[in-house]
Amino acid sequence: MSDVAKDAFKAFVIAAGEVNAQTLPALVEAAAALVMLYDGDKLIGTAAVKRPHDSHRRGDFRKAKVGASADSYPLELGWIVVHADYRGRGHARTLIGAALAAAGSSEGIYATTKTARMRALLPEFGFEIQGELYPSTLDNTVNLTLFARSLP
Repeated sequence: MSDVAKDAFKAFVIAAGEVNAQTLPALVEAAAALVMLYDGDKLIGTAAVKRPHDSHRRGDFRKAKVGASADSYPLELGWIVVHADYRGRGHARTLIGAALAAAGSSEGIYATTKTARMRALLPEFGFEIQGELYPSTLDNTVNLTLFARSLP
């Protein structure tokens, strides 16, 4: 992916307000896969398979009270963002499928979500709920659900 495309990816994800803008650039560079969806020239969605920092990954699993399994899932599905004008059309499903295919990984992958839509969608891709709900670091008024997908 070109630097211009990566900049567009980062700006789109940052605009959604769900990430730490300071740590995002390095995480984008280290990602196993980055996917962008366009309607003509307009960026309408993003997704990625990331390589989170060990402390972040282990923290997610610890907070869900399944810390012992954290190292089985070195990759994280995330930055799944669909522009508000394009939601409800299956784009998140398309983005997730493309990100997982692009990563082509033989490693375990996990994801976290606060939305009912993603809680319904992730099992379609082989993800299963792990542990307990836990408060989001960015907004402790909402709880996150941890999902993980083991190797086939």
